Amino acid sequence: MPSILHWGARQKAQAPVQNDMCEQCGQKPKFIEPGGSRHAYCSRSCAKKAQGPNPSACALRGCRATGKPAFSNFCSEEHGRQAVRLGQVEGCDSCHDQPRATGDLCIGCDRKFPGPRVRELPVSGKDFKNVRMQFLSEWDCPSGGRPKVEKVYQVIVPRDIRARHDAYRASQHASEEIRTFHSSQCICDLGTKAVALCSFKSCGICCIVKSSFHELAFGETFNSGRFGEGIYSYRNPSLADVHATSATTTPYRVTIACDAAVESEFEVPDEESLWVPSADAIIPVYIIMYTV
Repeated sequence: MPSILHWGARQKAQAPVQNDMCEQCGQKPKFIEPGGSRHAYCSRSCAKKAQGPNPSACALRGCRATGKPAFSNFCSEEHGRQAVRLGQVEGCDSCHDQPRATGDLCIGCDRKFPGPRVRELPVSGKDFKNVRMQFLSEWDCPSGGRPKVEKVYQVIVPRDIRARHDAYRASQHASEEIRTFHSSQCICDLGTKAVALCSFKSCGICCIVKSSFHELAFGETFNSGRFGEGIYSYRNPSLADVHATSATTTPYRVTIACDAAVESEFEVPDEESLWVPSADAIIPVYIIMYTV
């Protein structure tokens, strides 16, 4: 690929359309040679990333071309569409055309709808039953009694948040993830009306989910506890329940099921909190609404 040192001088004043964006990063326009030939990527670095360290075949059965991360490991958008039409993979819930890449959306639709999304799990579904079973099996309250799980929302975090979490795991050699629970005050009507996160700065649940722990209630960026500043959560959800406060308009108590990155063979006592130093070390996975 020719030099791109003078790339900025060739950019047009108006914003490029979606099809002109790099097929790897999606942030910069595709590189155009002086003769007008358009490349699929904005730079050599993105071209290398698209190929990956160990190129593999296109995910469409029977195709031997190289699969590309920019096309969800298919060799092209067309082969992604074919795989959806043939029922080889699930299609995007938004465009119903391209294969899913992040949660229930394809790469293109995921870029159109930035930020975390939540969707309610059907009570009769396997995912709901698995979350409920884990929540109840970990619940250990000295006063006895068991909660009733009423609703579960899956949290679909943006690709950049997931990438930061994976980078943290790699840099800290945090090779394992454990399920923990974090509760805070929920002052909105989450779970009683539309499936949507509120914008109240005092709603700890929605602030955490929307920012993936980078912002807590009232703009705070950390908890304070026995290990100092950081994020605290619990293996035992009944301990997290102590911090759960709900608005008077909702019948539910609310907790967030999280995936926390820890070093291999790390042990967390059941009656103590788990501390992580950075929001990148923990991500929200489910919002659980329950009654006690």
